[in-house]
Amino acid sequence: MNLYNLNRGFLTVCISLLFLNGFAQNPANHPDTLDTYLTKAFTDFELHGLSVMVIKDDKVVFDKNWGTAGYGEDVGSESLYNIASCTKAFTGAAMAKLVNDGLLHWDDLVIDYLPEFKLADPYITTHLTIEDLLVHRSGLGTFYGDLLWYETNRTDEDVIERLQYLPITNRFRDQYGYQNTMYMVAGEILKKVTGQTWEEYIQENLLDPLKMESTVTCGNKLEEGSNIAYPMIDDKEIGFSMKRHHAAASIFSSTADLSLWVRMLLNNGIIEEDTILPAHVIRDMMAPRTMKSVNGLRRMTGAQFSTYALGWNAWDHNGEKVVEHAGGMPGYISQVTLVPQENLGIIILTNTLTSAPTAMELYILDSYLKEESTDWASMFVGFKTRGEKAEKEALVRREESRVLDTEPSLEIEKYLGTYEDKMYGKAIISLKDKQLHLVFEPAKEMFYSDMEHWHFDTFKVHFADPFLPAGYMSFDFDSRRNIEGFKIDLKSNDFHFFNLDFKKLD
Repeated sequence: MNLYNLNRGFLTVCISLLFLNGFAQNPANHPDTLDTYLTKAFTDFELHGLSVMVIKDDKVVFDKNWGTAGYGEDVGSESLYNIASCTKAFTGAAMAKLVNDGLLHWDDLVIDYLPEFKLADPYITTHLTIEDLLVHRSGLGTFYGDLLWYETNRTDEDVIERLQYLPITNRFRDQYGYQNTMYMVAGEILKKVTGQTWEEYIQENLLDPLKMESTVTCGNKLEEGSNIAYPMIDDKEIGFSMKRHHAAASIFSSTADLSLWVRMLLNNGIIEEDTILPAHVIRDMMAPRTMKSVNGLRRMTGAQFSTYALGWNAWDHNGEKVVEHAGGMPGYISQVTLVPQENLGIIILTNTLTSAPTAMELYILDSYLKEESTDWASMFVGFKTRGEKAEKEALVRREESRVLDTEPSLEIEKYLGTYEDKMYGKAIISLKDKQLHLVFEPAKEMFYSDMEHWHFDTFKVHFADPFLPAGYMSFDFDSRRNIEGFKIDLKSNDFHFFNLDFKKLD
């Protein structure tokens, strides 16, 4: 999932900051310079674990690891991180291979393979193609639907059945809306066509031929004793997300294994004289398909175009086409970057929620593609400092807006019961040790919290998921002061609680 949108913080920063320039030294010729720079960035960003590998002309020219994997172990080139939305490139490759094999066509309709598929707009339902699924032009907004599968007990089929209740907010095939659920749909089509699950197909057709022997398709396949970089949030080791396979975000891999994937892609589908994918399939995967605005971070880098391909972003850096993707899940950020004309690949993995991989990627790109480089790490540390300050100020404003010495309108017992959002499912409010307690039934192992009275008929909740901030649930009433339902104000760029509207059932 590109669940962690790496551009989100950059869109609001002041882009008039002065670039800090210096002569760029090619890391292949000056690895010590890159080592020194990344070591400082590792410290400045307060990262836990970091693995960086650079491939040039089919050779690993830089391979370094810093910090801890958790439980007293150091990270290394074999350490496994959840690569999150970098998984999408594998799904894109799988679908491109099926097209090459004649089992699919890009303009095939989704409903021809999944007749039960339905979105809120009937026209989109009947016209959505397989290509549309993979290039984020379905009409759904960015990250819409992620709450349907994140930490829930639902099957892929259950999630797809509920997509019809998501609001359509974008213009079909005209506006970019980053999607994880559409990749799940693609995974189901793959299953229909091949008779294999997504994870079986990826394993057999990509991971095994590439000899990516440590890579696994989901967290449940991590074996005891595996070399795992454990996810960290607020200096604490947290549990894994992505325990089950997901065509958008569930692969766990290492820089060592990913170097095989990158070398194959840069070498027209061939590695160690073995052809994994035909060269024209590689070109198909990396061809721009959906236009994106050149703004925010891309404008700061001097990009002239920004597009989305099949599981990859494609844009330009100093006149060279860059094909890359970032990924993020709670406790993990990943970045895989290719510059095909330069035969250059960059892999950056960390078990810390941070913008550092993007800063490091841009610095390395500058080092190879420009005569002068920007000190992106220092700039991004400044963004981080200002962002943390803004978050603290927002919390202060929230506290100042609280109205003290108020009481709920009704007796506590009146708030108890079952509530339902037609898209998401049921939520239960009960009494637990004389305290109101909220549970989201589809994700009851993670989305539960005591309800602290905030003011009037608003209650503060803090779900067990350490990735999420506190939320504020407010109740609605009819004209007779009967509770109709509640909504949750929970600020998250990745999970859209604002789309939820729970109605009281009993």
